[in-house]
Amino acid sequence: MAEQLTVPQAFALLLTEPDGRRAIDSQRFDTGLAGAVLADLAVRRAISLDGRHVRVVDGSPTGNPVLDGVVGTIAASGAARSAKWWVTKLGKRPLRDDVFAELVARGLLTSAQRTTLGIFTTMSYPEADGRPEQQLRGEVLAVLDGRAAPTPFAAAVIGLLDATRTLRGQFGKVDKARVQDITSGTWASVAVKRVLQDVQTAIMLAGVTAASAATASSS
Repeated sequence: MAEQLTVPQAFALLLTEPDGRRAIDSQRFDTGLAGAVLADLAVRRAISLDGRHVRVVDGSPTGNPVLDGVVGTIAASGAARSAKWWVTKLGKRPLRDDVFAELVARGLLTSAQRTTLGIFTTMSYPEADGRPEQQLRGEVLAVLDGRAAPTPFAAAVIGLLDATRTLRGQFGKVDKARVQDITSGTWASVAVKRVLQDVQTAIMLAGVTAASAATASSS
């Protein structure tokens, strides 16, 4: 079942609480989702990284609207861009909404409006069918525990959780050497490794920018 999910769907499912709230801040969530899309396309060999630049190598439809839309966007960009550039470009609210819409359409989540302080309205996505997530968690945990060999899909999901600093929060204490082997070994392609590195960089830069803005506003 887990492999029937796309990497961004798996990432979103793991980091959405049963009551529909995100388990992490929007910046890390959206950046991770963007990286998940690129990682998924790299696993499918739809894109490659020529040096540091993302290039479309197979524009055949994947059958998934989110993935196909990103392939089309990259192909039509007319300029060679790095994975980090694409992570920043794609990591926005529209991508989040599209991935959640897919999970709602599949019957795994429902959508609901949440009002904060009686003023601010946001969308939440409560769990509708928890079985696919439970199976996904079981498969990821088996890989982390060494009971199962990593697949490219599992390596990408684990790598993204690690890159967004959410792996321990979702799966408890993990063997760092095992995670390093999964994300840096032969299980992950060169393109996926580059995407994971650029997700980490984008998150760190976003954290530095936010800290600088907070310091400036308080001075």
